[in-house]
Amino acid sequence: MVRRKITSISLVLCFFILAVTGILSYRVNYSRMLATFHTIFGFLFILGIAVHFIHNLGALKTYAYHSKTKAPSFGLLGIMAIVSLLSAAIYFQASPFRQIMDFGARQKSRAVNVPSRTEFIELQLEAGEELGITVELLRGEHYWYPQMAIWLEDSSGHFVQSLFVSQATASGTFLGGRTKSNFKTLDTEPAAQQSSTYRRVDALPYWSHKRGIRYPDGLYAPTPEYPLPGGISGATMKGSFILKTAITPRENTLKLMLEINVAFDDNEYYSEFDFPDDEVFHNGTGQLGQPSLVYEAYIDLDHLKKYYLMELKGHGHHSGQTGTLYPDLSKLTTALKIVERIIVKVEKVEI
Repeated sequence: MVRRKITSISLVLCFFILAVTGILSYRVNYSRMLATFHTIFGFLFILGIAVHFIHNLGALKTYAYHSKTKAPSFGLLGIMAIVSLLSAAIYFQASPFRQIMDFGARQKSRAVNVPSRTEFIELQLEAGEELGITVELLRGEHYWYPQMAIWLEDSSGHFVQSLFVSQATASGTFLGGRTKSNFKTLDTEPAAQQSSTYRRVDALPYWSHKRGIRYPDGLYAPTPEYPLPGGISGATMKGSFILKTAITPRENTLKLMLEINVAFDDNEYYSEFDFPDDEVFHNGTGQLGQPSLVYEAYIDLDHLKKYYLMELKGHGHHSGQTGTLYPDLSKLTTALKIVERIIVKVEKVEI
């Protein structure tokens, strides 16, 4: 009897903590402490349920099966059918479950705390235009000196203008001598300044093809002879950042796009043993690894929201030879941990 009381009280307490942490996880951004509470008490709840199951095995059998025929009861069959239908609906993101999760994502995007200046790099670009745009990127576990492009498209997906491009991509000059073993330390070595440079065409293929500017060699990535203007390029962002710029929109609907790529993050699908016939992927300048990631935020100026959560839409070509966006992310691993989240703030500027 004492065991049953202890088990029952423990289950109630664990359920209460799981309910509170589950609701908080649905409404607010990821917190390691919150996730730890939810995980540990989840394990304790499973243990309590196992003890409860053992104590009440006889009664559960009575509920689940007809005493005479020993066949499953209608109650058990009904519960199994409901659980199966719910699982299928959740797996395929059917209504209303998709709307429920979308609502939670919107709540998280609105609950934006003002970041500390010591935690974020701040970069101010254009100002004085009609529409102010602030991009706040929180770095993930595998964020390391990425190449990045931020640009605008119209509602049909046609390129409008670049807002920011990492300097190495914008100028077509990557330092040579990098390998997987020295990639994270080479820039601190004096010899790095004397290394040869080269042009990396596979870093941001979706952006470069969207621009539609083809250079004399037939490729789309900028060259040292034809670099992008300095007003939209900047040094590689070493950590989380807040980028502020402003535009004069040409229409009331637009898409803000961001493409990001980290070198030398190879995995079992994008390694030295894959794509053996792809010379660009294996030519030594591709900084072999997983392809770029492409994020999007759709902005309707007639129904303007203060904050938008950028959504991951797919990845670029592994060696930059096409401008295709590939929605299948199943072969990406650490690349999915480059970015924790990207929030966009949009506001009309009083001129």
